[in-house]
Amino acid sequence: MSKEYLYDSMGYGIQIDVTKTYNPSKEGKSVDTRDLGVLLCYLGAIHSEHDGTTYEKDPYVLSRLEFPYKGDWNYHALKGFYGPEENGTWTAPENTVYLKDTGIRNSGLKMVYYVPQFLAGIGSMLRISVEGELLKEIPLTNEGMYEEVFDVNNVGLATQEYLDNAHRILKILLTDFDRVCTKYGLHYYLICGSLLGAVRHGDLIPWDDDVDVAMPRKDFDILLQHVDEEWGTGKDIMFLNYNQMGNHSFLDYMTRIVYMKEEIPVNVFRKIHGKGRNDIENHMPMDIYVLDNASDNEKYHTFQTQFIRGLYGLGMGHRAFINEQEYTNRDDKTQRMVKILTSIGKMIPLSWIFGCYEWVRKWNRNKNCKNYFESNGFIYCIPWKFKQEWFGEGIRLPLGNMTVMAPQNYKAFLNMHYGDFMEFPPMHVRKPTHSEEASGIF
Repeated sequence: MSKEYLYDSMGYGIQIDVTKTYNPSKEGKSVDTRDLGVLLCYLGAIHSEHDGTTYEKDPYVLSRLEFPYKGDWNYHALKGFYGPEENGTWTAPENTVYLKDTGIRNSGLKMVYYVPQFLAGIGSMLRISVEGELLKEIPLTNEGMYEEVFDVNNVGLATQEYLDNAHRILKILLTDFDRVCTKYGLHYYLICGSLLGAVRHGDLIPWDDDVDVAMPRKDFDILLQHVDEEWGTGKDIMFLNYNQMGNHSFLDYMTRIVYMKEEIPVNVFRKIHGKGRNDIENHMPMDIYVLDNASDNEKYHTFQTQFIRGLYGLGMGHRAFINEQEYTNRDDKTQRMVKILTSIGKMIPLSWIFGCYEWVRKWNRNKNCKNYFESNGFIYCIPWKFKQEWFGEGIRLPLGNMTVMAPQNYKAFLNMHYGDFMEFPPMHVRKPTHSEEASGIF
């Protein structure tokens, strides 16, 4: 299977900005209160390679913007524009359109627009950017129809290079993890975005930069008995448990394997930078979630998972830093709890917090339960339950040029997480989460 090119799958975010616009109402010319720029008549590939302009499973993009505009105005894919007219759409001061078409890369991006007389000569500039990279600034000096052609093959090269390297390393980690689990007869399952990539793309999601697997508690405990011989000192791959961050520092409760042979600019360990160990910085990890039994008693389950989340908050007091500005987009209660728990956590030995955590997460170890929960997962996801019957012996699915284990009923798992999992997500979340530029607060 050939690799899916990032922007062919993700789509391009194209920004069209007009530095000075014309408002007919303010000029006393009409009751039209819009701040008008140029009239955009066409934006898309020189030679489109997609039939139609919309996508059945991706409502957030268009293949091209052309007129007369067919169908409903796509507010997911178009921002700023004032809506369709017979021959185009008037631009506002700032406009964004999301386009997805392999023809954009293969033949080039074409833009056709009209500069009205009222805009010409007032010192306005037209700025065209793709994925935040400025392609051209055009002085709007004369009335008339104009056409521009852009080569976008150099757009996002750094991002594409980073993701290519991330995917290559993640597959090295996943291949070796699969080897070890097969060697000892251990169950594991690809989950979350990694599983979604296997099902929807047949590979890792083009813009994703992590791999998540899950293991039932009994299999994870057996794995712990073999990590030294498989991923011990001096090996290309290091086993890294949550309590091995160095110098009594806390990142989260995740268990990982880390590729140590090669550096890559990832931000995974930045919250212990300057306090914890530094040998793992700028090295790509793979996350291992532990599936512990979830009590069938809802009140008991809520108490247990809230207890774990509280211990997570206490542990955060042992990070290198807490940037409270990162939490300003959270509700007031969350912001207060972060301040309270981290302040208290600083005064409690981390070894005590870890001891409590290990005790609490295993409360249901010897019980017969219908569900699992991810006891070392993302703080908001810890209370989620997953039916044990979904996992079973597992099933192998293709992931690029390899195969990996997935839950037996992977569709039920994906449906719980994503609803219609074959539909693409909004454009603003189609980005790496572990790159240097990404910001994940917890």
